[in-house]
Amino acid sequence: MASFFRRLALGLVALLIIATIVTHLMYQEVVEKHENLSKLFVDTTPQKETSHHTVATSALDWAKAMRRERDEAVRTNQRLREDLQEKAKIATTLGQEQANALFELAEEAIVEANEIINTPRESLKMKSIQDEKLLPRTTSKMRSRGENLTKCYTIDDIHECVQPELQFLTPTKVYLVEPDSAKAGWRFQHLIYQGFDLHPKIEPTQIMSQADLILYMPVSTAIPPLASHGATATNLIVLDEADSPYFNVKISETSYLIYLKRSWVSKKDGVYTGIGKRYERNYFPMAYSVSDKYFDPFRTLSGSQRKLDIVCSNRPTERQPTRARIVHWVGDFLDSHEKYHGIAGEVNAAGRRGINELYFAAMRSSKIVVTANPSHWEGDFRFFEAVASGALVFVDEMYTPHPHPFIHKRHLIVYDNSDQDTFQNLLKYYLEHPEEARIIARAGLRHALRYHRAVSRMDWILRSAHEIATPQGVTAYTHTARSIAYDVNATTQVKPIIDIKSPAINVHHINPSINLGRRYHVTLQLQPEDYQRLVQRNKESRANVLLEATTAASHRGRSSTSSERRKMLP
Repeated sequence: MASFFRRLALGLVALLIIATIVTHLMYQEVVEKHENLSKLFVDTTPQKETSHHTVATSALDWAKAMRRERDEAVRTNQRLREDLQEKAKIATTLGQEQANALFELAEEAIVEANEIINTPRESLKMKSIQDEKLLPRTTSKMRSRGENLTKCYTIDDIHECVQPELQFLTPTKVYLVEPDSAKAGWRFQHLIYQGFDLHPKIEPTQIMSQADLILYMPVSTAIPPLASHGATATNLIVLDEADSPYFNVKISETSYLIYLKRSWVSKKDGVYTGIGKRYERNYFPMAYSVSDKYFDPFRTLSGSQRKLDIVCSNRPTERQPTRARIVHWVGDFLDSHEKYHGIAGEVNAAGRRGINELYFAAMRSSKIVVTANPSHWEGDFRFFEAVASGALVFVDEMYTPHPHPFIHKRHLIVYDNSDQDTFQNLLKYYLEHPEEARIIARAGLRHALRYHRAVSRMDWILRSAHEIATPQGVTAYTHTARSIAYDVNATTQVKPIIDIKSPAINVHHINPSINLGRRYHVTLQLQPEDYQRLVQRNKESRANVLLEATTAASHRGRSSTSSERRKMLP
């Protein structure tokens, strides 16, 4: 009951905030116009008597405009206040589900209000989607920490509500080292900011020396925080997302509490060749996560509504031969099975420094989403973007341990990136068995929202660091960085399983030609003209396919985002 009234209070406060902001903005514009009018009179001198009539006319027009805008501001404020009173009257009749709907509307209002407050005056009338492309921090700072983290959705006529796993329960002062710019590591910044802003036990501090823990992203900030400023081996958490499977030489092994590394293993054209150069002290693997921006419950379609059969949005380039090979396999499958429709190649040419709506719409409209890890390292955003789509995800083997790993045929389908026949047979099987595919797809989405959202990954970072900092490391935490670092069961593989802990598997001693992670020798060797052909084929086929497939998702989103929530209210 207390939670209900907190939600209700936030909803009422949000509406009041909107009313205040709208009135303030309109009043500010009136003041600015008044200042401009004053300048007109100041500039009017006896030498400009011939223009007095023009000035007077302009002044009268300004006065009328100010009066109209003031009256409009008053009316708008009154309408919002009446709406607030109406919501207060019906509040006592709301059930829990209806209260949640009201809270969602209030949350939207808070986000909108925060965006208005932080938007320059000259940009208010022309709000651009470029804002989100440039700023990785899209979470509202006005939102109460830990509130409404549950995600509810209905897919395949099954309604589910999923809460993110949060084990870290100790209120902690955390300092986040600001990036040098938003460009370097935009997407990782976005995930870290979101987890930082939403975790209920984080108490942000602007003073590094007062922090219990310090978060540092070396890809985004070139110079590590200094010990003289408060960064020590007892509080510094290094979050290294660099592609290279080696540690950052600017960071001393004795300077941090815990070093978390995204690119954990070494590969060559998709083949596992061993480990990178690692520190021995508190150096562990790290994975990306699912942003709340990736998942939209009102645009995530049921299986019967998905018009595309397969989407593989990897870009076929010579620098990424593994991904190009998988794009070729998908294109070959679509060409040889005319009854299936899909995309083999990038959805559009938009940059990756932002939330690409067409890209996400295509995945939400597809029955199967195929993705592949980078050819020469491991860990990418595409995988976590895919699992948030509600489609059945196909991914090649992942040797980097994950907390609560994704399991083959339970949450997704794992394929060998050297075995084309088995890969295409799996595509055909799950397209011909849609019910089985949907069971796995729903389980994968549920698993992603439960264990792999940005707020859960931040919780994992905090509890992993806390375990290291705790004397004797005795805690009640599970799936920490230290506990999964060399656990083969935390990887996502198909048999035969490679033991990532074996001392024999070392990048310096194993010849990649042995094909440790490969069942078959790759005979397909794409040439430059093949890459061009794949790109051209995709450009010719994707336009019509996308237009038809994404219309349903877009229409549902436009009609549902607010209206379906409001239908839940009296």
